[in-house]
Amino acid sequence: MAQSLRDQFLKMGLVDKKQASQAKKTTYKKNKEEEKGRMQAPDENKIHARKALAEKKEQAVIANLKRQEEARKNEAIARLRQLISSNLLPLKDGTIPYRFTDNTRITKILLPSKEMVDQLSQGHLAIVREKGSYGVVPAAIADKIREQQPDLVVVCNAATHKNQAGADDPDDPYAAYTVPDDLIW
Repeated sequence: MAQSLRDQFLKMGLVDKKQASQAKKTTYKKNKEEEKGRMQAPDENKIHARKALAEKKEQAVIANLKRQEEARKNEAIARLRQLISSNLLPLKDGTIPYRFTDNTRITKILLPSKEMVDQLSQGHLAIVREKGSYGVVPAAIADKIREQQPDLVVVCNAATHKNQAGADDPDDPYAAYTVPDDLIW
């Protein structure tokens, strides 16, 4: 049988028994420490698995926050739709055309009475978008709608009359001329 190098050195007389046992002990201790180090050192797969799990949890939290934000937006939109539908003024049998601009288009809505036209021009009423069409609501409701979603309010003359009354621009060439109340364009 093949003898170990230590045994061969002992036979030749290069080392004595004491030195051989000392070398055996040091190699044994060294091997034990390496085994402990291997067992204590975390496995790379475990590290990657923990990182992946942490990233997955973080993504789940972000996705949950997005869902909650979307639910809040949908709830706010539903509240606005309910506010509009509960405060719409009836426009049945409308015969008087009222023209206004919506973005770049000139649009017409038929109003039932001259008083409603006057109230729209004075800023007591406002026109809002309502499910693909237009509706007329009181100006106070339009202000509430404008606070939450300004693009739903199409015409609200209350702000323009306040600005005209309060702002006397000295450079305005038409300041001396007033707009008639019964102007329909």
